[in-house]
Amino acid sequence: MQRRQFFKLSVLALSLGLTNKALASIELGKHYKNVLEPQPITPHKKQVVEVFYYGCSHCYQLEPSLHEWLKTKPKDVHFERLPAVLNNPNWVFMAKVFLTAQELGIIEKSHLAFFHALHRDKQPLFNIEAIAQFHTQFGVTSKLFINTFNSFKIDQQLRRAQRLTQAYGIEGVPSLIVNGKYLTDLPMTGGHDPLWLTVNQLLDK
Repeated sequence: MQRRQFFKLSVLALSLGLTNKALASIELGKHYKNVLEPQPITPHKKQVVEVFYYGCSHCYQLEPSLHEWLKTKPKDVHFERLPAVLNNPNWVFMAKVFLTAQELGIIEKSHLAFFHALHRDKQPLFNIEAIAQFHTQFGVTSKLFINTFNSFKIDQQLRRAQRLTQAYGIEGVPSLIVNGKYLTDLPMTGGHDPLWLTVNQLLDK
């Protein structure tokens, strides 16, 4: 029994040692890179931006670890999501879906549910009418959702998202932007846990 406990403690110590070593050895160009155009993060002192696309399965698969990280992140770290706007009509459309739900104040309820509907449940949500009807479960009417989706205000927000996508130098999603200066992602870090370890390290850089 004692030998078994000693073995478990040894494995734990080894694991913690590897974690600390990984944290100490993140390298520019390997685990993260500088964004093309650093962006101000005021009034926040620290910030993490998740750049995503609703049609991306990797973005959907990141959600569980993202939510775990949000439970433990320091209180002084501001988190927000940014829909990537690349030169593709589908990306533009899905970005407007997110921005519309955010503008209507239902994004905290609708975000993961919409991800589930697309990727887990394979619902045919391919046009604005179907998507608007889907969002009625969160307390808005189809008409309000569609009118907001087509509004000038959402077009303005879309242009901002497009500008930031370009400024950050986004080439793939999900990407995480730390303090407006650093970009890291799954290919660079090698997995969900190393990704969040890298984010935490970059927050104090």
